Amino acid sequence: MSVRRGVVIGAGYFSDFHLDAWNRLPGVEIACVCDLDGAKARQTAAKHGIADASTDPRAAMERPDLDFVDIATPPAGRLELVELAVERGLAVICQKPLAADFSTAKQIIEVGANSAAPFMVHENFRFQPWYREIKRLLTAGAIGSRLHSIAVHSRMGDGWGEAAYLARQPYFRSMPRLLVHETGVHFVDTFRYLGGEIEECSASLRRLNPVIAGEDSGRLMFRFATGAEAVWDANRYNESLSDDFRYTFGEVLVEGDGGSIWLGFDGTIRIKPLGQPAVVHEYAHPRQGFGGDCVYACQRHFLEVLNGEAVCETSPREYGKSLRVVEALYESARRNRPVSLVKSRIVIDLSLPVSTAMPGVNVTPVKTIGKEGWNATTLTLYSHSGTHMDAPRHFLPEGATLDQQDLATCCGIARIVNLAPAQPRQLHTVEDVERCLGTVHAGDRLLIRTDWSKRIGTPAYREELPRISLELAQWLVERQVALIGVEPPSVADVNNLEELTAVHQTLFRGGVVIVEGLANLDRITQAEVEFIALPLNIVGGDGCPVRAIAITET
Repeated sequence: MSVRRGVVIGAGYFSDFHLDAWNRLPGVEIACVCDLDGAKARQTAAKHGIADASTDPRAAMERPDLDFVDIATPPAGRLELVELAVERGLAVICQKPLAADFSTAKQIIEVGANSAAPFMVHENFRFQPWYREIKRLLTAGAIGSRLHSIAVHSRMGDGWGEAAYLARQPYFRSMPRLLVHETGVHFVDTFRYLGGEIEECSASLRRLNPVIAGEDSGRLMFRFATGAEAVWDANRYNESLSDDFRYTFGEVLVEGDGGSIWLGFDGTIRIKPLGQPAVVHEYAHPRQGFGGDCVYACQRHFLEVLNGEAVCETSPREYGKSLRVVEALYESARRNRPVSLVKSRIVIDLSLPVSTAMPGVNVTPVKTIGKEGWNATTLTLYSHSGTHMDAPRHFLPEGATLDQQDLATCCGIARIVNLAPAQPRQLHTVEDVERCLGTVHAGDRLLIRTDWSKRIGTPAYREELPRISLELAQWLVERQVALIGVEPPSVADVNNLEELTAVHQTLFRGGVVIVEGLANLDRITQAEVEFIALPLNIVGGDGCPVRAIAITET
């Protein structure tokens, strides 16, 4: 068996469970423990028999022969760590919640989803042995063929008094969103694992302990696509009857059309078929590690994914569904009403209409219904007419052609850079983009709104177009931006060959995809949209018209 070498970033309370599991998993070697607190890193490394400790995440990840990085830090600052790991080509397993806020979490999801190496969220509750067994029982029809409901009652009792959370995870005290963001996401993911996708949810949230910032109590309700329902009744303030509440984190009742499954504080499962007495169901649920050794099971799954033996259950895109539910729960609490997750999708056409009025376009009828029985035309299209995509071959003699374009870059989340209204011949700068977006991240797709498409059909559209500066082009390459889209017919001055060449070549050599001639960006009201602009599979193509669209949700 080949040995997988990794580093663990973060030496806080929960990293002990990570490192304990890694030490027990066969075929794993942890080369280094890294934490900004050097004493903590050294102490944790020594405790688990790890040879080296570090305070520099970049240096830790640049070690030779590494396969993966385990990010076990608090939520703030994880985006930079994820970007470092992906840039290094490492597989990633990252603790939840992914970030301190939903916007940053979405960026991490996008970076992780586009990583060449596996990326897994360390969502371990679904790997607790009782939930794996309950899932198996449901699949086997132990309580019928139709799920009715799931109910979880949790009282964690670690959040009362003046010293709440100080002993274990003190940063909980200052989190503006606590119960749902930090703990509830576990149950959202577990409910999805057991019952399928959630279509509607509602939440009533309260803060019981005045010394903390966020909510610590709530009653959360969910409706699945199947019609089944779930409820999580929880608070972190009051205590349960269990001496070890952190073993199962609550009592669970699962009901179906053929009976019920009961989970107790001690991990005992009882099955009660309708009309029959309840019986204890025997299964293995160890007391080792955390929560029935779910960290071990979670990290074992990660190794299976890394070795190509399993499909990742908590991939970035998959885990993003749980985060959407979390955001909907907070929205429900604010609005005091249920929130639907079945959103209507609006498609906005970002393409200019193709007609013979467009330069470089000719549409010639060659067949008619009256003569041949059908209508057909011959299309003559200049490869850079209308809304189009450039291929590197457009300005680089040995550049890649359209048939070599990675289509994954041509579709995904795009950020709107609102620079409207642009002035004639305006030169867009780095400062313009930073003022609009703040931080730009590796893998970003940027659509630059200037409202210049409103000038289509006028001489100014081509002759006075606003364009990006060479400095901005170089900056976009340095930031590893994946794609830019602009409204003018070019990213640079078409009447200045030196500028035109320099800007295009800079972007192409930096791997930036260019889409030009966009329209209707003023119809987008969101900061981010799903963007699609697919080129034809033209062998040797230097560019071609595209049908560009933005998809928004309401």
